[in-house]
Amino acid sequence: MTEDQAQKLDELHDFFMKPPLAGKPSRAQQIDDVLVAVRTGKLSVRALLWSAGALAAVAAAYAQIKGLWK
Repeated sequence: MTEDQAQKLDELHDFFMKPPLAGKPSRAQQIDDVLVAVRTGKLSVRALLWSAGALAAVAAAYAQIKGLWK
C-alpha cells in the first residue's frame, strides 16, 4: 500500500468512526440508527397493511351477510 492510499484509508476511517463533535455519535453509529429505524418502519408498514386487509375482508363478509338477510 502506498503512502497516498494509507492516508486516504485513514481519512475514510476517521470520517466514519470519529464523531464530528465531542460527545456526539459517530457517523457509523448514526447510519446504524437510521438502518434500524428503516427496518422497524418496514415491520410497522407490513403490520398496518395486514390489518387493513383483514379489516377489508371482515367488512366485505359483513356486507355479504347483511345483503342476504334483506
